[in-house]
Amino acid sequence: MKLLLLYRRRWWLFYLPLVLCTAAALWWSATHWLVLPPGKAVIAAGSPQGSYSRLAQRYAEQLERTGLNVEIVYSDKQNGSLEQLMDARNAAGIGFAHGIYANARSPVQALAVVGQEPVWVFSGADGPASLAQAKGARVAAGAASSSSFMAAKVMLEHAGLRPADVHFDPAVGVAAAEALADGKIDVLFLAAGEDSQAVQLLTRQGNIQLLGTEHAGALVAQEPHLQPLLLPQGAIELRGDIPPRDLTLMSLQTHLLVRPEVHPALQRALLDAAIAIHEGPNFLQRHGQFPSFRGSDFSLSPVARAYSLGARPWLETLLPYGTAQQVELLMFAIIPTLAIALILLAWIPRLFDWRISAALNHFYGDVKFLESDMDKIATENPMALRRLLERLDNIERQVVALDLPDEFSDRWYTLREHLAAARERLLKLRSR
Repeated sequence: MKLLLLYRRRWWLFYLPLVLCTAAALWWSATHWLVLPPGKAVIAAGSPQGSYSRLAQRYAEQLERTGLNVEIVYSDKQNGSLEQLMDARNAAGIGFAHGIYANARSPVQALAVVGQEPVWVFSGADGPASLAQAKGARVAAGAASSSSFMAAKVMLEHAGLRPADVHFDPAVGVAAAEALADGKIDVLFLAAGEDSQAVQLLTRQGNIQLLGTEHAGALVAQEPHLQPLLLPQGAIELRGDIPPRDLTLMSLQTHLLVRPEVHPALQRALLDAAIAIHEGPNFLQRHGQFPSFRGSDFSLSPVARAYSLGARPWLETLLPYGTAQQVELLMFAIIPTLAIALILLAWIPRLFDWRISAALNHFYGDVKFLESDMDKIATENPMALRRLLERLDNIERQVVALDLPDEFSDRWYTLREHLAAARERLLKLRSR
C-alpha cells in the first residue's frame, strides 16, 4: 500500500517539512511581520554648534530612559541633519529640519511639528528701519543653503528688493552678531530659537533694533513655509521693555523627521519623547501647542497620523519599549505558530492510525461478507464456492502483503486467523 510506504517515510515526508515550515514561519514573523524594534537609534544633528545639536541631546536623554542606545551624528553643513537623512549611505534615521526645505519629492516623513524658530531681523545703528529701505545694505544671512538665507531672500523680495539690490555677507552666528554691533554689516537675518547666543547678544544692545514684518499675511500666501509670529512688547525682557512694541516676526516650523523605514515602535517612542520635551510653554508658544500634527510642511508619517488619533498597540500602554514588542511577537506569532505545529505533529500519527485502521476494517468487512455468502451459495449454487475460494485467496494475498507498523500486529494476526477460519469452513462446504 502506498499509505504504508508513506508511513515508513513519515519523518522525511511529514515531520521534517513541518518543522522546516514552522521555522520559516517564525523567521518570517520576526523579520517581516512583527519585527522587533532596534535597540539603537541614530539621530542626525547637523552642526555640533547648532540648535539641533542641543535638541538631539534632549531626545537622546529621553530615549535612553526607555532602554535605547542612542548615537548622535554631526555634519558641518547648515541643513546637515536633513541631508544626512536623505543620504541612503548614512546610518541616521532621525533628524530635524525647517519646513522651508520641504518638497514633494522629499523621501523623509514628519512625525510632528515640534517647534518654531523666529526669523530674527536685526538692523544696526545706521541700518534701515525696515526691509523696504535695505537697498544697497550689507546683509548677513548665512550660507546660501541655510534656512536663514532662504527666508531672507523671500522676505527681501516681499519688501520689493531683489537679491542683487543688497550685498550678502557670509558671516554667521555670534561672528555675524558682533559684525552687526561693530557696524561692519547693516542687517542680520537669523533663524534661531530664543536661546541662541547671537539673539541674546543683539536683543540686549540698545543700538540694535529688531525689525518686524509688514503685510505678514500676504507673505504667508506667497511662501506658506513662513508663518507669522507675534512677539509682544516686553516679551524678551519686561523690565527693559524689549521689544519696545508688538512686532510680527516670521517663523520657520521645526519638524521631527524620520525615514519611512524607521520601526513604528521607535516612531511612537520619539513622539512620546517629543511630548515630554516640547509640551511645556515658553514666551514663543503656549502649553500643549507642540508637538503638533497639523500644518506640517513635510508629509506626515502614517504612524504619526494614527498616534494623533489615539491609535496605539495596547501592549505599549502596559509595557515599556522593546518589552511590548517582544510580548506581541510571542503572543501573536510564536505561541500560535508553535501551537499549530504541535497540533499537526500530534495529528499526523492519528491520521496514519485512522487510515491503517480503515484498511484493516475493509478486509474485515470483506471477510464478513464472504462468510455470509458461503451458506447461501453452498445451498443454491455449490459450483460458485470456487469463486468464493478465489476471493478468499485474493484477500489473503493482500493481507499477507501488508507491511504494518508494530502496533497493528495483533489486529493483523487476528485478521489472519479469521481468514484461516473462513478458509477451513469454505473447504468443508466444498467437500460435502
